[in-house]
Amino acid sequence: MKRYTLLIIMFLAVTVSQAQGLKAFISHKAYCTNKLQPYIEFTFIVGGNTVHYVPNKQNKFEAGVEIQVDMFRRDSLVNRLHYILSSDQFGDSARADKPDFADIQNVPMPQGEYFLYFYMKDVNGDTNRLSYIDHIVLDFPEDRISTSKLSLYKSISAPESPGLFVKYGYYLPPLYSSFVPESQYTLPFALEVYNSDRILGESKLKAKCYIEYAESHIAANPNNIITMEYPTKDVVLVFNEFNVFSLPSGNYFAVVQLLDKNDSLVWVDKVFFQKSNPSMQLNINDYTLTSVKGTFVESDTDRKVLIDMVKCLYPISNYAEREFYQNRLKSLSTEQMQQFFYSFWLKRNPGNPEQAWLNYKKRVDEVEKLYGSKQVRGYLTDRGRVRLQYGPPDDIKEEPSDPVTLPYEIWHYHYLNGQSNVKFVFYDPVLTGKDYELLHCNMLGERQNPSWQMQLVRNIETQQDIYQTTPTDYWGNEMEDYWKYH
Repeated sequence: MKRYTLLIIMFLAVTVSQAQGLKAFISHKAYCTNKLQPYIEFTFIVGGNTVHYVPNKQNKFEAGVEIQVDMFRRDSLVNRLHYILSSDQFGDSARADKPDFADIQNVPMPQGEYFLYFYMKDVNGDTNRLSYIDHIVLDFPEDRISTSKLSLYKSISAPESPGLFVKYGYYLPPLYSSFVPESQYTLPFALEVYNSDRILGESKLKAKCYIEYAESHIAANPNNIITMEYPTKDVVLVFNEFNVFSLPSGNYFAVVQLLDKNDSLVWVDKVFFQKSNPSMQLNINDYTLTSVKGTFVESDTDRKVLIDMVKCLYPISNYAEREFYQNRLKSLSTEQMQQFFYSFWLKRNPGNPEQAWLNYKKRVDEVEKLYGSKQVRGYLTDRGRVRLQYGPPDDIKEEPSDPVTLPYEIWHYHYLNGQSNVKFVFYDPVLTGKDYELLHCNMLGERQNPSWQMQLVRNIETQQDIYQTTPTDYWGNEMEDYWKYH
């Protein structure tokens, strides 16, 4: 165990916290050895100022957190991790800036899919605890190439001494929050590739690494694609760093594609991150050199129609594009709007930008029929935006008349943007019957509201515990079942 000072803790999908009391970060990733023996790497970071410190045998003040992880396959307990994680020791308990403390545990496991039940408790505080449920798949077969999960890091440096975050011969503090601040100019990444020698023989394995916009999946900087080549072996380490100095603020995926000697794709992995870089913004001068003469946009000169055409691009635009026309659309001339609109589609389909627009317009018309009204265009509604950005869901569970809850829908995507089992919860807070709002989603980059069930309930829990995230059970309650099993 090593002390680790965490300056910023952001709590996303793999994070557990409470509004008050114990706060901790939990991460779990699947790896395997060169003999294809799987294991789970668990990382725990505890907020140093969120636990209680008491005197120990050395008359120093120390905190401790009980950690338990139960690993279930179907209904059977396969393994359990259980121990006490201790903090550093201090001369007094009044110090306000106590550092966070962390630990990493590697647990060997058989291949398979598991549900992970996390439980953490401040050993010196009876009510200072938290729990969390997640799942993981360990799939490293002998008959194909497989990989670990692509990992992103906060920085890379030579280690001063052996320590908790020393890996591959470097000091690599993980990018726990999936957030890259403006001050971070590079983004180190690593991916372990298994079994390439057995599947490809004595050959070469190529890695094509790049950053893409999360919304459009277009390479954010085509001139900054990293290509590397490795001899095949039992474990190949794909390891490098992206230059993110000039990357505009927004949502992105770091992507690694693995190719064989014939440039055929054999594997792809991607991981989400957010970049803050307010000094880098789109400039209208970037579009003024684009000529629309003779294009499908040339005849669109009605300013009101053009504004609507540009606005409907919002769901599939990246963050910088959204900021650009949200804040500067009204100040653009008709020609500048034409240039922006044409450039948008030219970037996405250089061979046939007009057909790309017509295909998208069909989808815009569909959401207009489904969710539009006299008051709001369909693409401006939350359901319209999600449907345009991600496509139609695999399943929709509607509950328009539960006597206890507000009307709501749960949309389920089996697989979306590298994330499985993605769900969106929409609800009608003012009972309009049409314009449902997004209440909660378990996808990175989308709105997350752990108390979404409490917000749906309208006729019970009139005096709510501020820490309560689920309502008292009542006859006919299917919220939890819809969320878990559909």
